[in-house]
This record gives sequence, structure tokens and C-alpha cells, in this order.
Amino acid sequence: MSLSIGVHILQKLSASQELHGVVGDKIFPIAATHETTFPFIIYKRGSLTPGYTKDQYATGDNATAEVIVASDKYADSVKVIELVRSALENQGGEYDEFTVIDAKIISADEDFIEDTFVQRITFSFETETE
Repeated sequence: MSLSIGVHILQKLSASQELHGVVGDKIFPIAATHETTFPFIIYKRGSLTPGYTKDQYATGDNATAEVIVASDKYADSVKVIELVRSALENQGGEYDEFTVIDAKIISADEDFIEDTFVQRITFSFETETE
């Protein structure tokens, strides 16, 4: 089911050679470890809305997920979030329990928190159940 949208996110981000060249394996679900160095990526599911037919048959879901980039340099944070966008936007994928049909950006923002530049981008993923 698309409660596992993180599987898709991790697969697409990990498959990007450009992104790997900048962040390596520093892509984490929900929170980063204390020893992590900049830049790094965190992803987390935000919401899930099931898609039902008139007879209450579930055909898929719409899941939202946020991807966060943290860096000690502003330019690096922007570079990484652009690579995240390239890796996820309009990208589908097939998995055991669900298929991602589409991925669209629904919002993006940036912040500066505790000497860290933070970029956030939120995606809406349309899925079908297998």
C-alpha cells in the first residue's frame, strides 16, 4: 500500500548518481542520526487519502510526502533540493504492493534554523494498489 511511499522516495533518490555524488548515503526516513554531516536529506510521509469507487472499492491513494535538505551552505542546500526535484517530479515506479503513477510538487519553502539552511519540498504521489 502507499503507506510505504517512502520505499519509492528512497529508491528514486538513491538511484540519482548526481545526488549520490553530493550527499552519498545520507538519505534518512523521518530523522537523521546525530553524527550526520552536511548536506543530508530527510523524507517523511505527510498524509494519505484513499481513492474509493462508488461501491467503496479502494483503487489507489494520494499520498503526500515532504523531502527536507539540510546544509551549512545555502548554495549547497539549493543544489541538493533541485536534484531531489529532478529525481522525484513526474517519476513513477512499480513495487510489490502498489504502483506510483505520478508525482507532483505541491509546495516548497526554505528556512534557516540553528545555523542550518533548510529546504523543504512537498510532493503529491498518485498511486494504484496491486
